[in-house]
Amino acid sequence: MNLDINVILTGLAALVAVLLVKALLDFSLSHHLVKWLSIIPARSFFRDNPLQLKGRWTQYWGGAGSPNFEQALDRHGHTEIKQFGRYCYAEFVAKNRAYRMFGQIKGGYLIGEWYDESDKAAYFGVFELRIVSGARLEGKYLGHSARTGAVQQDDWIWEKVNS
Repeated sequence: MNLDINVILTGLAALVAVLLVKALLDFSLSHHLVKWLSIIPARSFFRDNPLQLKGRWTQYWGGAGSPNFEQALDRHGHTEIKQFGRYCYAEFVAKNRAYRMFGQIKGGYLIGEWYDESDKAAYFGVFELRIVSGARLEGKYLGHSARTGAVQQDDWIWEKVNS
């Protein structure tokens, strides 16, 4: 029996690459990895088959008593969810401020964090969205601003835009 060293090394290199990406998803680089690697079909790498949420979405969130988001128009945004396996990433703008969200699909939920892109410590929090269908997410966000320090929560609804 002949062993082809090239085949063995190629197989090991692929395994190491997949394990490295999987490990990095658990660190702070994960947000950037999902953003840039979302075009790769990760299902075949991880033998994972999560619901596909990638695509264009519109979202609505409650104001949670914030004086900065009193108007309904201020609490409405459009974004594109990028997905890499069970991990999702999105960027959106509200009142000329850029925000990011990063989450993981667990069971029938998308669970994660959101934050102000320019100052992660100023306005940030967590969210839990129930995956009603591949076209609708419903749930809550929890967060606070550095200005008040008060922790607030409200509804967050996502609807997929048919394109």
